[in-house]
Amino acid sequence: MHESACFRGELWYISVMRPNPRSLTLLLATGLALSLISACGGTSDSDSGGKADAVTGGGNNDALVVLIDPGADVGAGADGGDTDIAGSGDGVDGAGDVTASEDSSGGNDTVNVAEDTSGPAIGVGEIAVDPAQYTFSYVSPLPESLIRQISIFNVGTASLTITGVALLPGASPDFTLSAIPPLPKLLQPGDSTLGLIVFKEIAGGSATLRVTSTDPARPTVDVALESFLKADLNGPEPCVSLKPTALNFGSVERGDTKILQAVLSNCSSVTPLTLKNIERGTTFFFPLTQEIQVTPMPAFPTAIPPGGSLPIDISYTPNLAGPDTGFFLIETDDPAEPKVKLDVAGFGKEPPPEEIGLTIKLTWNSDLCDVDSHFIEPGGTFFDCQTDCYFGNPSPDWAVQGAWKDNPYLDVDDVDGYGPEHTNITEPKPGKYRFVVHYYSDAYEGSSSTDTEATVEVYSYGVLLQKFGPVYLDVTNRNWDVFDIEWPSKQITPLGATYITSTSGGFCFPGFP
Repeated sequence: MHESACFRGELWYISVMRPNPRSLTLLLATGLALSLISACGGTSDSDSGGKADAVTGGGNNDALVVLIDPGADVGAGADGGDTDIAGSGDGVDGAGDVTASEDSSGGNDTVNVAEDTSGPAIGVGEIAVDPAQYTFSYVSPLPESLIRQISIFNVGTASLTITGVALLPGASPDFTLSAIPPLPKLLQPGDSTLGLIVFKEIAGGSATLRVTSTDPARPTVDVALESFLKADLNGPEPCVSLKPTALNFGSVERGDTKILQAVLSNCSSVTPLTLKNIERGTTFFFPLTQEIQVTPMPAFPTAIPPGGSLPIDISYTPNLAGPDTGFFLIETDDPAEPKVKLDVAGFGKEPPPEEIGLTIKLTWNSDLCDVDSHFIEPGGTFFDCQTDCYFGNPSPDWAVQGAWKDNPYLDVDDVDGYGPEHTNITEPKPGKYRFVVHYYSDAYEGSSSTDTEATVEVYSYGVLLQKFGPVYLDVTNRNWDVFDIEWPSKQITPLGATYITSTSGGFCFPGFP
């Protein structure tokens, strides 16, 4: 369905992730997976209800997929506002849990988890920077600056502080930085932040971008920046130019559509340019979300005459609240640069409460513990990847396939205390739904076990229908069956039973039951 991002110990879903005690570690490559798992706890067991073991199943400190948090700068000037930047910036049965998740985007994934018994380990912040190096190819004379987005991730299991982002002395004046966040910048596990590298043709040469952080293993990361003069305006070969190289949709309300435009040009004065294909980019094994589309997709091949151009419209229709980032690769017959990248970013915004048919709010009164929401469709079962809306399946496609209004979505998965978590569904299909609270973990990142009290509030179109609790939850895997609700009558039947469950699920991989 959708990709997600972790935010300050919380999971913002548009794709899927949970930091410790789920202990998620970015699987940058298959060959790297085993060593990552070993470093993060490998096959060790965890407290009952543990959620992560990428390869072997079990263990609280094994694997994570990383996403971009909604607090990050998504493209130039992106602050969650309605800002357009077009050219200014570049059956789940509880057995084992796995996750996995290039350029400015994130993704989500999962597997299930067996009950574990060992305590969670305290992790460290770990930095990842994308791109690792970059070459600006251009046609001289260059009329406008070229922009490239740089993303800095915390792929570790504890907080990470970015202390510096700067060009080293001796850098070519062709390179400058823009939209760098205020430093120091604190990133929680799974968080990321963005900046822009700006290239303007002045003197030629290269530069090195240095990022410093509190990562004990890699306190300094250098990104090599180069420039490449690929053609001039009077050259005999096809020559591609894309402006802008990044589109930022800003905030768009869930279900609405916003369209921005990029222009593909032939910078040769004598030879036609052929557009061969536009493909969706993939970041850490996950393709660009279907919420961002080329509309309409041009025919292939398409010839662009010398000096001509082709507008390309990109639409963004978020089906879930939270950030969406990624890129398209545009393929032409330019021999010097056969593929050019178009970065895209946007933020899905929740509609106002008055437009949401059913909202369920979960809070609890203790820190350093994890209580979870489970909203189950008519005929569904607890922790099922098709019928249960929860942290591992935050935006299932219910009722009419492809329609978003009858689909529930979990806005935030709070893993370290208090909440709130909101489960929303704009127009529920008729039937009886159930809401269950699960005490997923009574400890967080090495903290001692704690009990808590949970409270649930039920709203319809912004009006409070009923409040339940507080109800006492003593230990991990304590369940509370809260209520059933009939739709569209809104008849609520309180349930109230609490019990220990041996079922503890994980993330649901798209395309798998």
